[in-house]
Amino acid sequence: MRYLADQVAADCLSAKPLLYADLRGSGGRGAGHAGERLGYLRDAEAFTLTKKERVNGMDFMKMIADWGRVVARSVLVFHVVCAATGLATLLGVISVPYILEPAPSGAALATAAFTGLLCLVALCALGGSVRYAVYGDFRLLPSRSFRAYFSGDDDGTESSAHVPPPLPKRAQRASDDDLIDQAGELMLTNPATIMDLFDRLQGRQCTPPGEIAEELAPRIRELGLEANCKELWEQGYTVLEDVASPEFLQEMRAASKENAVHVLPKHPAFAQAALNDKLMAIAEFSVGAGFLLSNMATSIKRKGDPDLGIHADQTWMPAPFPEHNLMLTACWALDDYTAESGATTVVPGSAALRRYPTHEEIKSTPSEPILCKAGSITLWDGRVWHGNGPRTIDGARRVLHITYNRLYTRQMETYPRSVEDELIEKYGEPMAQLMGRYDYLAKPAGKEDFHGFMRAVAYARR
Repeated sequence: MRYLADQVAADCLSAKPLLYADLRGSGGRGAGHAGERLGYLRDAEAFTLTKKERVNGMDFMKMIADWGRVVARSVLVFHVVCAATGLATLLGVISVPYILEPAPSGAALATAAFTGLLCLVALCALGGSVRYAVYGDFRLLPSRSFRAYFSGDDDGTESSAHVPPPLPKRAQRASDDDLIDQAGELMLTNPATIMDLFDRLQGRQCTPPGEIAEELAPRIRELGLEANCKELWEQGYTVLEDVASPEFLQEMRAASKENAVHVLPKHPAFAQAALNDKLMAIAEFSVGAGFLLSNMATSIKRKGDPDLGIHADQTWMPAPFPEHNLMLTACWALDDYTAESGATTVVPGSAALRRYPTHEEIKSTPSEPILCKAGSITLWDGRVWHGNGPRTIDGARRVLHITYNRLYTRQMETYPRSVEDELIEKYGEPMAQLMGRYDYLAKPAGKEDFHGFMRAVAYARR
């Protein structure tokens, strides 16, 4: 039974890439590229499984994941039982001298207490040894919660005892996701076709720089971001006006009290700001599918604070920069951006130079301020030259900075796995993507995470 190939091919026939030329009413990408995609999707027929095979494969993979969590819970329960037994033994041994005589000597009590403590430690160590046998990580005492026990970052370091929560189901899907979903199933039912599946994924051509991937185009249209995408590509920056409601703006202001980094888990408003629908859509246009959260910080600029010279954000990357942008910075304006308030300044079109400025250019290149009202978001790509002007009025200019990276570049900051797990459990699929949980890069499993590997290959093409 075919389960998606025909429908996907039909969808491809009715789809058309959203180009800036299309927005002006002229022609779009050539038929060759669309034909290549149609052939790519029709070849999905080579990999279709029967419904029974698909269900069995999915059930088997889900069963493995479920059993992994059953084992983890059993290890925790055994450790807790050992600790509770040890505590009961300690109390029992301490009571023995009182049972033997009404007024036991100090030496007898000390001996009993020492013996009881040894029993407690020994039983806790027994529970910890089971954890070590299963996960290669020893811990003397159990935790009260499953998430704390398997956080993976005991004592500030990432241990091997990490059991992540189940990943949220991916609601935002593209035509190639159905092929990717088959990867694990094919490993079980028809492993000879895996390389053919991989070849089809890697053979798909990338969305050209500055164009909107057809998978993303409906969201861009729905959110009214076509003009912003055009401006971001051509000028290197754009402004999303009046994104924050008055209530949300006030909430962000209350949370942004000082210059700080690593702020994502410190207030719910920060996570909501990073996951804003318009921001996530334009970030995917700029730095590709599967992009990551690289940095989040708050800054406050007051009168007399030093100015920031002209620079490009991806300044630690070698020039010439690649045609596809690697980094996108988004600044939530929590106060009005004016020339007097010390607004960000930008050199329009400088992204096209694909390099950072020279020392002489830093000193001599004129720039213009980005002007917008509080509650707006200013965005610029990692290649554009920008800085900020002096603040000449009293008060403060508060900003929430968010930076997104293309999925294969390293983030500026990361969080302990337990913090990531909590954020993913609270905010679902988009947060899991920002934490890089859907791809295989920088993971202990590496290419053993076959779904993640195949998904990274697909993401790179859109």
